[in-house]
Amino acid sequence: MQNSQEVPPPVVVVGAGLAGLTAAKTLADAGIDVTVLEARDRVGGRTFTVTDGFADGQHGDLGGELITEDYRALTALCGDLGVELSAPVRIERPDLPEGASPAAGYLAEGRLIVDGEILTGNRFRQAETEIHTALASFPPAPHEVLEQWTRRAGLSDLARAALSGFGRMPTQYDAFQVDSHYLTHAHIGEIRRVVGGSQRLADALAATVNVRLEAPVRAIRQSGGTVAVELESGERFAAGHVVVAVSPFVLPTLGFDPPLPADLTGALTALQRASGGKVIAQYSEGDSVRAALSRAVFTDGPVNTAWVSNPYVTTGPAVVSGFVCGENRYVLEDEDLALAELDAVVATAIGGPVNRLAQHVKNWTADRYALGIGGMPSFAARRPQIAVLATPERRVHLAGDFTDVSLCATMEGAVRSGLRAAGEVLRAPARVSLDYIDRKLVRA
Repeated sequence: MQNSQEVPPPVVVVGAGLAGLTAAKTLADAGIDVTVLEARDRVGGRTFTVTDGFADGQHGDLGGELITEDYRALTALCGDLGVELSAPVRIERPDLPEGASPAAGYLAEGRLIVDGEILTGNRFRQAETEIHTALASFPPAPHEVLEQWTRRAGLSDLARAALSGFGRMPTQYDAFQVDSHYLTHAHIGEIRRVVGGSQRLADALAATVNVRLEAPVRAIRQSGGTVAVELESGERFAAGHVVVAVSPFVLPTLGFDPPLPADLTGALTALQRASGGKVIAQYSEGDSVRAALSRAVFTDGPVNTAWVSNPYVTTGPAVVSGFVCGENRYVLEDEDLALAELDAVVATAIGGPVNRLAQHVKNWTADRYALGIGGMPSFAARRPQIAVLATPERRVHLAGDFTDVSLCATMEGAVRSGLRAAGEVLRAPARVSLDYIDRKLVRA
């Protein structure tokens, strides 16, 4: 019999999103036998690129797409795997003075749509001045939600509407859920994208490991120093460790034996769910759309943010991503309504009618393997809550963007969590067999 020091026990990874695939690749590179179990018929999780119907070989990302300067782990992974990144684009205004707030970076004439009209001239200056004055006179507390702060500061209806779009953009929460921290400290800076779509990274990761698709998990059972993963089909996999890298809202739908501890279950149920999804469309007015939306527009309507998804494509049609969240998520239940809302935003931004060539709508809340766009603890509670979420439960390790403190609910957070979970497995003490003890310790 071989002991565990000679042949590391296999590891099962549940979930083939960026977190699970990163963990699997890291473990496989270390010589571990890894199997990835994915419930869907594709890899990527909430990283989801579609091409159907788009002209000129273009694509749209129905999930994560932005890569900021802070995404160091993801950028390094792209470099290792030969995944090309685009040239950077700034969503915040390029003339932003040193020390200015993120809110100041989004307040630019021609980029805010209120009541179906772009704010320009005196209306824009009125809203801009009022918001700047309020930020200086009534500094938001980091834990104070946006709705509370706008009322405390006495903002007018116009200023609150102007703030609505870019206030919701970073987290895709309603104003009564968004921490004001995102107005004052959470700069986005320059952003890049994966050329050809974010799923190219997921596909490149999946090519390095063994992935089983359409393999939904029913239960994870720990006993006697091993873990058994049971599929809904009844098939079982034995492992020394299991990395569970699924949406935090899907985790409570899995069976754990023994049950997860109360503090972990409590931390999961305390996560704020970002509900909603994206509506994306390709428009024939490519040059006009790129000129108006490459740096994004923000609205007080159901589509809170819209931007060109492929600004590195400089000719032909353009693809626009629109975000719908929270109380407006009903829009995504009617595809025609969702597309009409996006068409109206794009037409307003370019100042004329638009011709839509192709489209896709994704409601992540209705997706049984996501149950939401994502989720994160409030800014004030983040560190202690994530400390609970990221602590291994014996031989089960949780990964996912919701377990990273610095970049929670991002693609970078997913990659970092995969690296962290893989490191936990690699550092875990080996389980020494009785045969090994007899041969190496007793007889010696």
